[in-house]
Amino acid sequence: MSRWLAVADRIDAVNRLAAAVGRWALLLMLALGTWNVVGRYVGLAVGRNLSSNALIEGQWYLFDVMFLLAMGYALQRDDHVRVDVLQSRWSPRRRARVELAGTLGLLLPFVLVVLLASVEPTLATWRIGEMSPDPGGLPRYWVKSLIPLGFLLLGFQGVAQVIRLLHGHPYDQGGEG
Repeated sequence: MSRWLAVADRIDAVNRLAAAVGRWALLLMLALGTWNVVGRYVGLAVGRNLSSNALIEGQWYLFDVMFLLAMGYALQRDDHVRVDVLQSRWSPRRRARVELAGTLGLLLPFVLVVLLASVEPTLATWRIGEMSPDPGGLPRYWVKSLIPLGFLLLGFQGVAQVIRLLHGHPYDQGGEG
């Protein structure tokens, strides 16, 4: 196995770890969402507010964690949306060439644009310690950091896919399928 394939395997491992964090965020988000609904109605019945802006925002933030940290893993697992009408008729070699062209010509440039557009606003939100405008809301700076992080992971996974395509392993998902 070449060194480049080993790099692709390491990228896969990082994205699997990020996806595991995303799975836990999903479970926490569901639990928090359930509490927010139950707490609203139970709170009305007992005359106390059992929910808060922080709990509601926490639910949104957990969705952000899940979605943004799982993008690279979705690419790794080929779970992203695609139209297979033409592709299903193509040879594996042609599919690999189109995948390579799409990754190099569309995915990686898009990731680069998002990274360039998101880093400075993310740094600015950290500098000012941005908080939610809602009373009792949560800090916003850390959740805004998920945008460049998620796209960085997606970009790395795109690089891993390119490595595999160039080495003739287009459907090898780092030993997972």
